[in-house]
Amino acid sequence: MAVSRCVCCVLQVVFVFLQFSNAHRQWMTTDELENHISPDDLREFMHMYENASTTARPAVSVSGGYAEDLTDKTIPDIVDCFGLGSITRQLTTWLLNMKPDPSHKINTHFYFSSRQSPLRVQVMPGDQFGLEWVDFKPTRKTVMIVHGFMSHSNSSWVHDMTRAFLQWADVNVIAVDWSEGGNTWKYWRAVANTRQVGSDVNNFLQQLKAATGARFKDFHFVGHSLGAHICSFTSYLLGGVARITGLDPAQPCFRTVNRTERLDETDADFVDVIHTNGRLLAKIGFGLPEPTGHADFYPNGGMKQPGCHNETNSVWSRLLPFSPTKLQQAICSHGRAYLLFTESLINNNCSFRAHRWNLTYEGVNSSLIAACDRRGSCSEMGINAVGGRGHLRASGPYFVLTTDKEPYCPTEWERRHPQPDLLRDLLKGFRLDRFLRPSSTEPAQTADYADPFATEDDVTTTTQKSWFRRWMG
Repeated sequence: MAVSRCVCCVLQVVFVFLQFSNAHRQWMTTDELENHISPDDLREFMHMYENASTTARPAVSVSGGYAEDLTDKTIPDIVDCFGLGSITRQLTTWLLNMKPDPSHKINTHFYFSSRQSPLRVQVMPGDQFGLEWVDFKPTRKTVMIVHGFMSHSNSSWVHDMTRAFLQWADVNVIAVDWSEGGNTWKYWRAVANTRQVGSDVNNFLQQLKAATGARFKDFHFVGHSLGAHICSFTSYLLGGVARITGLDPAQPCFRTVNRTERLDETDADFVDVIHTNGRLLAKIGFGLPEPTGHADFYPNGGMKQPGCHNETNSVWSRLLPFSPTKLQQAICSHGRAYLLFTESLINNNCSFRAHRWNLTYEGVNSSLIAACDRRGSCSEMGINAVGGRGHLRASGPYFVLTTDKEPYCPTEWERRHPQPDLLRDLLKGFRLDRFLRPSSTEPAQTADYADPFATEDDVTTTTQKSWFRRWMG
């Protein structure tokens, strides 16, 4: 059973990201597949019983000065993408090559910005390190932005977020570029490389600390998708930073591993997570669905975002589990997280009101109609989630309403009148699997937020059991 599930997961990941990066090609030849099995991988497979590996985080000491190269101490020889034990792990490693690339091949880049010097300037790590051409002040707070899979630091959202942070406050901004380790259709290779990138970023920041006296407790990491897990590992190596904001942290290969290998609330003094595409991989969900931080925000339920609908009548979209249309919807929802966070930095006229939520469909009604009070029933998604400046620190899971286009922050009227499509999508997203017996009890709903599609025959409501536990077991 474990092996079959592993094979299914492998095929799903391959299909999704092969479609993503090579949408014009719908096939792959046997020769091309065999070319990805290297002699080193074959030799490793032949000795699968000899080299057992572990992915647990070892204890490391962090000195005050520039740290030594921690690669040998912190980067496993093999990253277990599926958590299925030694034999099946070695089998998938042989098929997929789960060894991280060396540091020189990934070639992680670092770009600095500030209000006084808004144009980005690259700072080289290692022997070429120097801050002569940048405006970095250790007395400021420092924000580090890390992109995700199949992306890079020149993406428009990275530039937009950098400008938004500089508009919001006088901070140092560092954009990390690990695109040479993540721009590949072989998603599992990018997953393996996240550990190496985390070590490379740690070494660079240790060098920065030695040169400037910067304090890691003044650092705020912001990571999207795989970048969120890179932030997690980097913070662990540094001994903990002040805050990590996870923007729809990547799900594939991070649901079955130990918590120490992915973003969680132990990674920083405050960890806030925005979930925008948290659903089963079989439903094309790229983000983690379960709460992983001190505060977890679920815009519009956290599974699919309004405005990310590309309707088509193609027969393939109905038959194939990973049609290009469904893939585009998932990519749109996955990327909505960084758009929402960026807007929270610059929209002074509206805030993303967050309502405490019990992670059930029925709980949406009670959450939205409940009055916000000073005891923390409401918070704010985005930059102010950490609290301060008259804001309470967020804690626990929250439901957040947004609009379908910029500005995403809703008006009071829009908050009181959610879109019918949103309610229908939520109900369908929370329904039990078809092969399970539906709940015999219909939950009560208030008139204000009653679902107009609740009488459809193919939709059943759920019990009060939380949705991710119901789906994931």
